[in-house]
Amino acid sequence: MKTLYVHIGTPKTATTSLQHFCDENEKILEEQGYCYPIFPHKFKGVSITRNGSFLGWVSSSKPEKRNKLEEEKYFRQGMDMVLDNFRKFDNVILSEEATWSAAFRRGKDYIWENILKEAKEHGYGVKIIVYLRRQDSLADSWWKQKVKVGRRIYSTSSWEEFVSDPSQLEFDYYSAVKKIEAVFGKENVIIRRFGRQYFKNGSIYEDFMEALGVKYDSRFVISEGKRNNSLFGNSHEIKRVLNMLKMNKGDRLFFKRIVRTISDNHTDLKGETMFSSEEARQFMEQYREGNRKLMQEYFGKDEDLFDMDFSKNKKWVLDHTEMEKDIITLIGHVTVQLRQENRELQSQIQDMKKELAACKKKLEEKPSAGRNPIRSVISGIRGKK
Repeated sequence: MKTLYVHIGTPKTATTSLQHFCDENEKILEEQGYCYPIFPHKFKGVSITRNGSFLGWVSSSKPEKRNKLEEEKYFRQGMDMVLDNFRKFDNVILSEEATWSAAFRRGKDYIWENILKEAKEHGYGVKIIVYLRRQDSLADSWWKQKVKVGRRIYSTSSWEEFVSDPSQLEFDYYSAVKKIEAVFGKENVIIRRFGRQYFKNGSIYEDFMEALGVKYDSRFVISEGKRNNSLFGNSHEIKRVLNMLKMNKGDRLFFKRIVRTISDNHTDLKGETMFSSEEARQFMEQYREGNRKLMQEYFGKDEDLFDMDFSKNKKWVLDHTEMEKDIITLIGHVTVQLRQENRELQSQIQDMKKELAACKKKLEEKPSAGRNPIRSVISGIRGKK
């Protein structure tokens, strides 16, 4: 039976890396009967490698401004393209972490029914793949992501403000999974835990391929470098304050690059978290019972879904001495980059001046003592009269 695999995140579980991996290894996947199609849809701020974006795309963050007809149009186009790929392959893979948030936090809880309806009408099966990250780690990483990007919700919120009411995230994994299960059946929901200690052979890529049923071998290519890095040290606090300025898209990208440079100089601090050991324990207690139920039902073990040892937590604390150094570094990077851009502009101006002088010289060197050709024609006509 042909199968549609829908990878729905959750947020901050290396989804971007997995999407690029599937795109880069397209031919190897196709050899095993799997297709990771790239569709022509172009949604604002969304990479085309996020090929499942049409599933949960929301036309506006404001409910009263949503264009549901347009949303339905893109869904129809996307599912038609899925059908087209089923003519050549037995398995089609869609991936978009925003599907999780769209269904549980953005008013599109009917996504699951829509996907199942399509599958029943056209005779293929559906498997839902979801990676679950320990909730305290997800909260930490997601808040830093919002601050780093610098737009939309929470980009200027302090950590304390965010963690007191993280209403834009779905942390109740058990309830969410049960809703998906109610539509597709437990046998069609594939749960994986996010964390190197849980991955097959410590690799997120091997783990994802196993979830799909793809045989992993040495031919698979993993591009160098990390995508969507988090912010370390004081960089998230610097960026959060910068976000309070009125900036256009270009300004946001400019400061985002600078702050990431500062962050990359503090990778030794990547073990820091926004939770103290006790704060993390208290936060996780809210979800412990549901997590244990998932462990029992999907992994057959009567234990915690995640490691609950928080003793190694090192909470980020504002160090004014280090902050002064980072601010000086920020000013230095900004100044150097602006000076470089200024030099490039000055060079372009000089080149334009040279071109202008050359054109002027050519005009002056024309025959008839540089007389204007139009005037010459007019004089000739007058002479004939």
